[in-house]
Amino acid sequence: YGGMGLDFSYNMAVAEELGNIHCGGIPMAIGVQAGMATPALTRFGSDELKKEFLVPTIAGDFVACLGISEAGAGSDVANIKTKAVRKGDEYVINGGKMWTTSGCQADWMCLLANTSEGPPHRNKSLICLPMNLPGIHIAKKIDKLGMRSSDTAQIFFEDVRVPTKNLIGEEGNGFTYQMLQFQEERLWAVAT
Repeated sequence: YGGMGLDFSYNMAVAEELGNIHCGGIPMAIGVQAGMATPALTRFGSDELKKEFLVPTIAGDFVACLGISEAGAGSDVANIKTKAVRKGDEYVINGGKMWTTSGCQADWMCLLANTSEGPPHRNKSLICLPMNLPGIHIAKKIDKLGMRSSDTAQIFFEDVRVPTKNLIGEEGNGFTYQMLQFQEERLWAVAT
């Protein structure tokens, strides 16, 4: 909606209407696309990244997912362990993500990873990660009690190489960017 010059209240109106659907997976999928995996890219991403990832996601040609939670750090974002180590013009990613909505079918992930050894609120970055790269392993589709129409994945990264140009905004600002994304995500969830 930002691209159309509309404020966040329009997102809420859409979310409220989607809440009338008697299938939680539909608003969940739309919410991940519009309010969970893309706000930081929209706000802080380079024009090149927006063209490569945001445009096809908005068009519905790409499915996006958000890689934040880990087995040992669900909502405790500061304590994630996944690392993206800079080597030349690439990041080498190792670790894993848990409870990733749309992870089994996603074309790309908005990944939060530690990119330095600094303090936990200043050592993280968000990266646009194509899900077809070597070393990305979708371990399983998680069997759930509810939201059964929405796939949720456990994903592991083993020496995954991604260009440093896929960094969203500035290195080390990922925690702040993600907290901003969470604001929109939580409001969307409440409204639906």
